[in-house]
Amino acid sequence: MRLALSILFLIACFSGIAAIFWEQEYQYSLPTPVPANYKAVPVGQAVSTSAFSNLPEGPLFLHFYNPDCPCSRFNAKHLKSLIRQYGDSVQLFIVVPTLAAKRKAASEFGEEQQYLIDDKLQIANAYGVYATPQAVLVDREGKLFYRGNYNKSRYCTTKASNYAELALVALLNNQNPPVFDFFATEAYGCSLEEEERTTQLNFF
Repeated sequence: MRLALSILFLIACFSGIAAIFWEQEYQYSLPTPVPANYKAVPVGQAVSTSAFSNLPEGPLFLHFYNPDCPCSRFNAKHLKSLIRQYGDSVQLFIVVPTLAAKRKAASEFGEEQQYLIDDKLQIANAYGVYATPQAVLVDREGKLFYRGNYNKSRYCTTKASNYAELALVALLNNQNPPVFDFFATEAYGCSLEEEERTTQLNFF
């Protein structure tokens, strides 16, 4: 009897550890599922958001952020460094799903940053974004210059694969959009659709 209880206890412990590992680590190392209704927006396509937002002319840097997404939190330090280095050269907007998320983002990045609430995913859909964190760069003609990940590493520690920063440098130097490997454009992180459903069910 004691042996059986010990085995059950060990199984419960290992199951708990596996669940925590899945919740905190492994699921975010997998590509974010592509929504069934997803419409890709190719680099070089002109995007108009005048119907639902007042975005100025480019160059623009849109950072899709959700403070409740662990991957967005992992990315925050890197984004702050980009703001410090390039904030005077590009108009940066932090795109969040809710007013509550905006408050948390302002606490993280500062009240002086520009924030957009995209509760209906109109901005995300316009640029083909379906996960956070993601970076979108728009050139002076309003064309999509880059959409994708910040880095191959979730903690943005691999400098050679600082995709968003490399694309931003190319944009500011009037170069062509760089061509990266699939790690740049294969979305990893939290699904925007899942975040939207969670928001709709959060009544309190």
